[in-house]
Formats: sequence, structure tokens, C-alpha cells
Amino acid sequence: MEENTQINNYYIPPEKTLFETDSRDISAACAALVCAFLSVIWGFWGAFNIGWAVSYTVFFVCVTVYLVRTAHMQGEKKRMPIFAFVCGGLSLALSLNFALCPDELVHLLSFAVMLALGIVWFIALSGRELSRSDVYFARQIVSLPLFSVAKMPKSIRSLLTVKDGRGGKMRKGLLGALCAVPVLCAVIPLLIRSDAAFEGLVGGLFRNLGESVFKAVLTVIIAPFLISFCIILRRSDKAPREEKAAKGLDTVFLSAFTGALNLCYLVYLFSQLAYFFSAFSGILPEGEKSYARYARRGFFELCAICGINLCVFYFMLVFARRREGKMPAVLKGQGVFLSIFTLVITGTAISKMVMYIGRYGMTVDRVYSSAFMIFTAVVFAAMLLKCFFEKVPVLRTALVGAGVVLLLLGCLNTGALTARYNVSAYRSGKLKSIDIKYISSLDENGIPYLIELADDKNAGTAKEARYVLADVLPIYYTGDYDGNGMLSANGMSYCYFRPDGKKVFNAFYEMNIPRYRLYRLADEFLEKNPGFYEAASRGRAQDAVDSVKNID
Repeated sequence: MEENTQINNYYIPPEKTLFETDSRDISAACAALVCAFLSVIWGFWGAFNIGWAVSYTVFFVCVTVYLVRTAHMQGEKKRMPIFAFVCGGLSLALSLNFALCPDELVHLLSFAVMLALGIVWFIALSGRELSRSDVYFARQIVSLPLFSVAKMPKSIRSLLTVKDGRGGKMRKGLLGALCAVPVLCAVIPLLIRSDAAFEGLVGGLFRNLGESVFKAVLTVIIAPFLISFCIILRRSDKAPREEKAAKGLDTVFLSAFTGALNLCYLVYLFSQLAYFFSAFSGILPEGEKSYARYARRGFFELCAICGINLCVFYFMLVFARRREGKMPAVLKGQGVFLSIFTLVITGTAISKMVMYIGRYGMTVDRVYSSAFMIFTAVVFAAMLLKCFFEKVPVLRTALVGAGVVLLLLGCLNTGALTARYNVSAYRSGKLKSIDIKYISSLDENGIPYLIELADDKNAGTAKEARYVLADVLPIYYTGDYDGNGMLSANGMSYCYFRPDGKKVFNAFYEMNIPRYRLYRLADEFLEKNPGFYEAASRGRAQDAVDSVKNID
């Protein structure tokens, strides 16, 4: 315990206690340093593609082994809840999204949900109890990373003062490495003069000196956090905090608030009954001239309503004043009506979107909106059950539901799914036309289907696809395809051709499966039409289009 002492009117600061660390913590710190370095060079510099999936998997496995080994050495045997295994498996599975799907929104959401699921897994693995209260469960997820940041200095000092003598060895090792710097400054120039290969290696490092320094700085910033995170997971205080029941808001206030909202929805439902439910039959209501206007208007308004209702209902569940652990009947009734109404309009909105896609084709935004509505329906179903069964974990359901929805979006690869559906619907006659420019905007997800459309039976569609290909393929290839010209510098390219014609990819961590598929199909197309790339890379789009073999 820290105590303040005062001797002869002089203040003596309290002695700061450190964490009890041992050799296992040192091993974990070394692994955290390696994981931080991998996350920088493979994750950040690889634009969060397959490199990030690999680096996160390495970190996940290292921390899991560290915690399991620690618990085994200390004789701690505790049964892991099934929910923790679900979260751990989903967290690891979501890392695959960075290899399967290049979409930035999926990456961003997967990143957040993946880390939250991983934290739940690590909390359970460290021997702590997962709270069943939504408020305290959310606090557990948020507080662990924040506490790790706050305790970084203490964690690092604890590692340097390991009681078994290894802390002193670490300090001596660091001092020895620093003292070797002047000697290296003398030896490295001699090695450069003695060997051309080593000279090229060092020259490459110095050519990218600024980038290398920035990578090192990022590693130094991230590594202490990961080290502190591991140390905090092992700290001795694992007893769950007492969860005090909140008094909650007055029942009359909440009832009036949700009642006014429900009354508005009831009037709205009756006034728009024919308008909304006509979507189930696929019939355009009287007065509507366009399917696009009808579907857009209904769907996106209902999406907004579902989002608002989700926040209002969850607020009521969390802050409602309970009597003997039960929600008042009037609030239950308000919640049931709000849930049923939202579930009904969710089904209506999804049916509208199905009609819209069948009429005008699929877009990524339409897929995302539909996925959001499905996620909302799952959460509302859980909240509806919680009105009758207090033990239903809404936040856990939402977290797992978000993970499953994002995993499906990543595995299906929304961009490729959109392009494939539109091309298939166009060729089957379901769609009268196809938006070539939108297909090209899907990047590596859409370009393979442009290659397919370049040989379409419709001459106009094939010609437009070739023009777009002439614009986009030089972005992914640098230099002449046949190897007869000088290489050009293009920071956006992912591979280039050497003067001998051999294709050279950038580092593997910048790749993903859709991009690999793009290169494979593009190679076949360029081999079939050898003059296409040469003309396109020089800005001669018309020559590139004419070089493609006639579709007749």
C-alpha cells in the first residue's frame, strides 16, 4: 500500500509499487515487440491487406499462448465460457476479411469489431469474469486498453526490475547494444567496400531512410502499449468489481418519452400502411411514377427510423428503473410495441431493397444497407426478449451479430458480389443495361468482370469495357508488358515488368485474393491481346481498343 510520510516537515513521496514480473513476461515483451514491428511493416505499410491478417494472427496466438502458459504454471484451472470461445474464434476469423475483401468500410468495421472480440477473449483467458450487465461488459472492453495505456511506464519499469535477475541482464543487454553503435559505424563502411551485395542492401536502406525511420518510430510507439497490455492481463487483481444496481430514470418520464414516439409511429403506420406494405407484393403504389424513387424513398427513411429506434429502445433498457430486478409493465408494453413496429418496417425495407435490386441492379451501398437492417433486426429481437427475460445479454448478442454479419460481408466480398450479380443479370436479360463505369469503380473486384465484358456479344458494351480497361490497367501495371521500353515510376502500381519481361510483384503483404485474381485474369487478357497494354500505357486508348481481337 502506498502511504504518504512527513519527517521534519519534509514531504516524502509514496513508494510506487511495481507489477510482479518474471521471465515469462520478458518473453511476452519480446513477442510484443516483434508483433508491433510486423503490424507496422505488414499492416500499415501493406494498406491493411493480407499482411495485417498475418500480423494480427501472430499477435493473437502469442498472447493466447502467453496467458495459457501462465495460468498452467500458476496452477489456475478455470472453465472458459462458450461465449469467450465464440468471441475468440470470430476475432480470428474476421482477420481473414483483410485478405478476402479489399473494401475499406468492411476493413474499418472489421478492425473495430475484431479488436473488441479479441479483448473479450483475452479477458476471459486471463481468469477474469465477463460481466452479464451490458453497462459493465462495455466498461470491461473499453477500460482494458485505456488502463494499458495509463500503465505503460509502470509496466516497462516492472520488466526492467525482474526479481530473478533477468531485469539486470536486460539493462546490461540494452547498454551493450548502445555501446556497439560506434563500432558498427566503423565496421559497416568496410563491409560495404568489400561486397557488392551488401552494398546494394545498405544502399536500399539509406535510399528509403525516411521511411525506415518512420517505421521504427511507429514500432516504438506501438510496442510499449502491447507490452503493457500483456502485463495488465496478468496483474494480480482479477476479482470482478462489485456491480452496483443503478437507480435508473423515473418510469413516468421514460413512459411518456417512448409513448410519444410510439403514438407518432402508430399514426404513421396507419397513414402509410398501403405505401409500405405494397413492397411485399412488388406493386408500384398509385401516384408513384418510378420504382427507383419509390424504393429509395421508402428504404432509406426506414433505415433511419430503425437506427433511431435502436438507440431509444436500448437507452430505455439500460436506464429503466427496476423493481425487484424487473422492468415495469408499462415500459415492457412500450418496448414490445416499439420492437414489433421496427421488425415489421425492417422486413418492409428489405423487401423494398430486393425489388429495387431486381429492377436496377446491385450496388455495394445497397448490400451494406440491407446488412445493417438484418443486424438491426437481430438486435431488436434480443431486446424484445430482454423485456421478458432480464438475463438476455443484448450487448453480447450485438457484438457477436456484428462479427457474423461482417464476416459474411468479407467472405462474400461485397464488391465482387455486386459486379458478378450485375454482369449475370445483364447477360440473362434481367437488366437491360449495365453501368460499366460503376463496375470499374469497384477496382480489383470489378476489373475482372470488365475483362469478361470486353468480349461481350453486344458490340457497344464490349467497346465501352475496352475503353475503361485501357484507363485502369496501367494503374496496376508499370512498364511495358513486352519488356521493350523503359520502366516508368508509378506509386499506385502493385507490380511491374522488368526489361526482360518478367513480372515482379511488390511485397506479399500488399496483396489480397481479389487482387491476385485480377492479375491472373489480366495476364490472360494481355497475352491474348499483346498490343493492348503497350498502347494503353502510352495513352492511346483507341489503339488499345482496336488491338483487341474482334468479337465477331
